[in-house]
Amino acid sequence: MITVVINGKEVQTEETNTILQVARDNGVDIPTLCYLKDCGNFGKCGVCVVDADGKYLLACITKVKEGMVVQTNTETVNERIKKRVSMLLDKHEFKCGPCVRRQDCEFLKLVIKTKARATTPFLPQDKSEYVDARSSAIVLDRSKCVLCGRCVAACKEFTATNSIQFIKKDGKRAVGTIDDKCFDDSTCLLCGQCVIACPVAALKEQPHIDKVAAALADPKKHVIVAMAPSIRTAMGELFNMGFGKDVTGKLYTSLRLLGFDKIFDINFGADMTIMEEATELLGRIKNNGPFPMFTSCCASWVRQAQIYFPELLENLSTAKSPQQIYGTATKTYYPKLEGLDPKDVYTVTIMPCNDKKYEADLPGNEVNGLRQIDAVLTTRELAKMIKDAKIKFADLEDSIADPAMGEYSGAGAIFGATGGVMEASLRSAKDFAEHAELDNIEYTEVRGLKGIKEATVEIAGNKYNVAVINGAANVFEFMKSRIKEKQYHFIEVMACPGGCVNGGGQPHITALNRETINYKTLRASVLYNQDKHLQRRKSHKNTAIIKMYDSYFGKPGEGLAHELLHIKYTK
Repeated sequence: MITVVINGKEVQTEETNTILQVARDNGVDIPTLCYLKDCGNFGKCGVCVVDADGKYLLACITKVKEGMVVQTNTETVNERIKKRVSMLLDKHEFKCGPCVRRQDCEFLKLVIKTKARATTPFLPQDKSEYVDARSSAIVLDRSKCVLCGRCVAACKEFTATNSIQFIKKDGKRAVGTIDDKCFDDSTCLLCGQCVIACPVAALKEQPHIDKVAAALADPKKHVIVAMAPSIRTAMGELFNMGFGKDVTGKLYTSLRLLGFDKIFDINFGADMTIMEEATELLGRIKNNGPFPMFTSCCASWVRQAQIYFPELLENLSTAKSPQQIYGTATKTYYPKLEGLDPKDVYTVTIMPCNDKKYEADLPGNEVNGLRQIDAVLTTRELAKMIKDAKIKFADLEDSIADPAMGEYSGAGAIFGATGGVMEASLRSAKDFAEHAELDNIEYTEVRGLKGIKEATVEIAGNKYNVAVINGAANVFEFMKSRIKEKQYHFIEVMACPGGCVNGGGQPHITALNRETINYKTLRASVLYNQDKHLQRRKSHKNTAIIKMYDSYFGKPGEGLAHELLHIKYTK
């Protein structure tokens, strides 16, 4: 431990700490923009200037020394920070009114705090040379980019694909993919970790709000909507309700106020996926493989397998993802149930993921010539629709989903957290295999935020090795070493650290909150609390699911169910 003086106060700290860390540990605010501790990004924006022993240094990269005297708020320090912010403003389109990040832009807060102004305002009349909207999932707007490097660092740390990098474009330094390819045509997983790392509006989802609004305004369209498990875990954050707040009932009410004809739930689709996936796992056990069977509900993991591990595509579960399996049911089972023409049904999903937009648009995701999913909104987009409609979300009364495809089990609820798909599958697989109503259904060993989790489970008297991987970077580590260590039978993969609760379509979180709040655990707790208190905690006990299979699809994994609810993946 050493002694440092910061703003006149003596403090004790470890000599390995930076000035920024010491300041934060002692409640001293130093402005930052590029700094993201969880993905090791620092030293690029030049905003965190301090006076250290009479020298003007960057706090995020300067280690403290014994007796160092640091001042963070002198007139000269503040002037240097203001000048640096002004330089960044000269390269940033400072039009906040129409910007999607105006309420949570970290750069805007810095501009307001420093009272900085652009010396030569950057206001391009034609933005076509700056905006890359070729991807079906992610839009890059270089007129907003401040070259902070947070997206590059997030991609490197969390996916290990290095798909987004600093490149040369028209002779200038810019952010983009190698050879400036469309994100969809690059090695990018479209997970959106770069999007939620971005402090401005340089990266955002491909918007679907206008498509949804047009459908809602069309009297011929029967517009139905369903939200993924993770939406209810995070939406409250966008309405100042705090972290870990369950807003399921308010979401159902707000969707009705927006004019949707039926309010369903992707948790129902998750229960459908388990019916097919658990049956498939038992089939592989009976036929001795191919092992391991990988989950396929995460579209970014499927892309990772297609691009980097095509030799494993036969090992992926053929059960469609909850979004697509639900979408299939909305264009087949649901119209028959309600006496509707399938062509009139317009299916909208609310997802925590940018990649679900890409997945919905894939050529193979059609049934009888109709798109399984017509539009996908992120958590952020739905919040915008609610705000634009002037709905006072926090004051809404709770309501419930419509019954036909809105009922769900606890197993369906926990899909949004890493380990949830594994746990849900095992609950049904064990019951199916052992022809029993098993009471011990909590597999706590596959819960939590550890990047790679392993367990051995017993099904019908035999032991099987399972693994749960969250974070695409951990997939590369697992494939490089652990998969050779033993025979695995079932592996769950989610590309985003923490699973869908931390998806790229979820609310933006400031760099400081990412560092100090355990938001992934708080969001996941909403799902585990629902599971704990729901009457039915196994997918195959969902009465709406039972009715659907009995009246339409038949037995899971067979006949019509296998024909409509499964898909094969190709390189």
